[in-house]
Amino acid sequence: MLRIYSRIPTTNLPVAKALSRLIQSYIYHHLPPREHEGLKHTSGKVFKRMNFDFNFRSGVLEIRFRAYERALEEQVALAVLKEGLKLGEIHLADTSVAVEEHRVEVGKVQLKGCVACAVQGLLGHKIYLEPQDSRHLEMLKRNALERFETLTCKAYEGVFEMALKWQQLDKPRHFYYGNNKSPIKAWPARWEIEAAPEFINVMLDTGVGSGCMNAGVGFLEVVGKG
Repeated sequence: MLRIYSRIPTTNLPVAKALSRLIQSYIYHHLPPREHEGLKHTSGKVFKRMNFDFNFRSGVLEIRFRAYERALEEQVALAVLKEGLKLGEIHLADTSVAVEEHRVEVGKVQLKGCVACAVQGLLGHKIYLEPQDSRHLEMLKRNALERFETLTCKAYEGVFEMALKWQQLDKPRHFYYGNNKSPIKAWPARWEIEAAPEFINVMLDTGVGSGCMNAGVGFLEVVGKG
């Protein structure tokens, strides 16, 4: 995983929606076009081989970037080190890059993040489910399985158990992407998962649920093992 720190030397601070789009564009610009296109599952869903999130506070920007292939992380790191970090017309200062290990070698962990799962409402609009809704867990697990099959080109045949342990009941996070006026909505939550390390690592590498590669939705981190 790459952890990129930088400072935005301006008083005209960009809004989160704009930053998300600019960071996403920067990443795609320094990777092969096929990474933007993604890989298609037999269901028709398209999965990306990477994911990112960011935090912007008091003029300091932190970006975390992960990819299924380490070479993709290396390409982005090299671009930042060679050219610095430029997001649109924003030139960032005091940029640094750190490489951290995020993958696990155990088969039981607790994961935390904001995973988006939605159903179609009666009026045709998406309704985003809370993690405590049983449909959310079913959709999350199906998405993780389809993502694994798509990226590894093989079926998963091991143990896969997942249980919700905690959910923030109020203040869901809103994730804006592209030109969409309606944001993705997801609640911070924590799950316990038992599966093969390879399966867990695909979830850590690329995220899970809908809207991955958009501002951090689906980005998971390990908060406990065993």
